[in-house]
Amino acid sequence: MTASLYYPFKTRLATLLVAALIALMPLNLLTNLGQASGVFYALAVLCLAICLLRVGGLSATLADLKEYRVLAGALFFSVCVIAIAALRTGMRLDTEFERALRVSLGTFVILGACLALIPQWLRQAAWGLVATTWVSAGYAVWLSWASDQRPDNLPQFNAVSYGDLLLLMTVLATFSLSWRLTRFRKTEIALKILTLVMGLLGFMATQTRGGWLAVPFFIVIGLVLVSGKASPRKLVVPALIAMLIATAVFASSSVMRQRFQDTITQTAECLENPLAISSECGRIQLWHVSWLMFKADPLFGSGSTQSFRPMLEEYWHRGIVSDFTRAQGFGEPHSDIMFSLASHGLLGLAALLLMYFTPAWIFARRLSAQVAAPARVAAAMGLVVCVGLFVFGWTELILRTLRTLSFYAMSIAWLLALSDERFLKRS
Repeated sequence: MTASLYYPFKTRLATLLVAALIALMPLNLLTNLGQASGVFYALAVLCLAICLLRVGGLSATLADLKEYRVLAGALFFSVCVIAIAALRTGMRLDTEFERALRVSLGTFVILGACLALIPQWLRQAAWGLVATTWVSAGYAVWLSWASDQRPDNLPQFNAVSYGDLLLLMTVLATFSLSWRLTRFRKTEIALKILTLVMGLLGFMATQTRGGWLAVPFFIVIGLVLVSGKASPRKLVVPALIAMLIATAVFASSSVMRQRFQDTITQTAECLENPLAISSECGRIQLWHVSWLMFKADPLFGSGSTQSFRPMLEEYWHRGIVSDFTRAQGFGEPHSDIMFSLASHGLLGLAALLLMYFTPAWIFARRLSAQVAAPARVAAAMGLVVCVGLFVFGWTELILRTLRTLSFYAMSIAWLLALSDERFLKRS
């Protein structure tokens, strides 16, 4: 930390401001503070100024970003998809353009700025993840305990999305334990272990089933980080033990056991009666509608995310959707993957997969490489973000809001910078 004081004052000030905004993003995302989009735009403007005014100016920023050309092409592909959809349909797709620009241009503006700042001070933004885990878990536990049932009035999101994102914050906060952020190492470790316990309690309180699908991936990433090796043979036994512990935690809740049983029962019922009235059958009907929309135009889909609701009405008239599902007024199918296929066909799915797996590949390579420990921690956290949100998107429209997409763009930019060995060696 002392060495950081040798940086110019403007660099120290810029790093503090960027770290503070990064720390605020998750807190604003999952609490009644709201305004996560406002924080993202403030961060983007600040980072753009840093990119232009840093030593060497824009030329230095572009030189730093040269290694990320493949990632740039992958992220900007979504902009091309929306442009094609707008030209084909003649519709104004303002919100969809904004989403694409946040995850493409926004990511690179933040990444370019972070590569010019102080690594150790940027890592301090991890305290925002810790604070968010405590506050959001507190919301979930309190509301669940007060009503003695699943909380349905959580800040900003429904219980499923809230539970998924709370689990993500918990895992990220736990992984940051490997960064030494203060002089009080034992206290820091104890606090983050307590954060893990509190986060898991909050996640359990939301009674979210889909989030458990990501747990095996988080366990494997954590084992690779701790062991320093990515050999599948050497990870089998530790992974099995960790999975048994996770299964025991899941099974310890009678509510979760019942919800798991409900999933099996309702799915079997829906296979026999496709218009059965249940939450699982409603989800299956929504996926069916998405599949039919995709089949109507496999390459381009319907051309807009706004077309799902009217198409749902049409399929209700055709007897494919039940009165119960239609009455809920769903404008999406509870799946990022199915929504991408329905809205923009194979091009949309390709954009979604490129958005997740291109940075995931970079993080995976850095995690498995023989690099400095702080860089591997950042790589593991980045991989958790990419894989976690992708898996959550199997059973939930986790990217339903611009706020969540902003958090994703900010996270991968921040963690790409902190896992970049060139950046760390310069500092």
